[in-house]
Amino acid sequence: MTATSETRTLIVPKDTSGRHRHGAPGRRVGWLHFVLVPLAVLWLVPIIMVVGLSMMPPNNPSTQFFGLFPAEFSVKNYLAIWDQNPILLHLLNSLLITVPSVLLVCLLGSMTAFALARLRVPLKALIFGVLILALILPMSSIVVATFRILQSMQLYNNLLGLVLVYSALGLPFAVIIIRTSYLAIPLETYEAARLDGANSWQIFWRIYLPLGKPALAVVAVWQTMMSWNDFLLPLVTLGDNALKPLTLVPLAYRGMYLSQPGALFAILVLISIPVVLLFIFIQKYLVNGLSGAIK
Repeated sequence: MTATSETRTLIVPKDTSGRHRHGAPGRRVGWLHFVLVPLAVLWLVPIIMVVGLSMMPPNNPSTQFFGLFPAEFSVKNYLAIWDQNPILLHLLNSLLITVPSVLLVCLLGSMTAFALARLRVPLKALIFGVLILALILPMSSIVVATFRILQSMQLYNNLLGLVLVYSALGLPFAVIIIRTSYLAIPLETYEAARLDGANSWQIFWRIYLPLGKPALAVVAVWQTMMSWNDFLLPLVTLGDNALKPLTLVPLAYRGMYLSQPGALFAILVLISIPVVLLFIFIQKYLVNGLSGAIK
């Protein structure tokens, strides 16, 4: 007697509706947009108000549409601040402070990050912990110490002193972000370059630095915002009006009775334009760098 076995194939019908695979994520994305779009509009309200009020005529301070727009548009405020202040000189001072500090932070931060990520550095964990603690330190707590150090180094009332201070303040963030990007590069890449006879400098300059461009974009934007928008340190360390950056120009329009509110908003718009343009040009690298840092 022979036993025969039958093989039965169970056919499961495929779900062609895409309900299980795409329905829930699609609903989540829809709800996410439903929440984020009103928040984006809410964040845009102060920007629209500042730009609108900067075009308010000095002789007609009335507004409309809940105070967002002036009743009459004019560019007299921009012409007024141009005539009343050496804008080009203040702009040049801001560039002389921001550009060197960004270059120093990107270069020194990337070199330090490479050393902490791939080289044998003694007390590596301790160094990284100190960098994290440095991020917690508020800038206002070091103003007095910074002022005294710059005086002792004869760098008070000197743009070079501000460049060095901003570079020191930006290095911890730069090292942490770039190191995370370098750790995402496979270790086999470093070992293969070593086997090919490349030294540490060649590996850093030809492999890791080009691959870390997204992280460098994040650091560049962060350092630019910190150096360009800072108000406290230039106010404390620069006494000569010829050395003051653009962020100190609004001080000329302060007072108990603000007689030129439109001019104040106009100078705030001018201060914001370079950072906005920088973000637009390197937005692609910025998103990639933040994604790599999160990973």
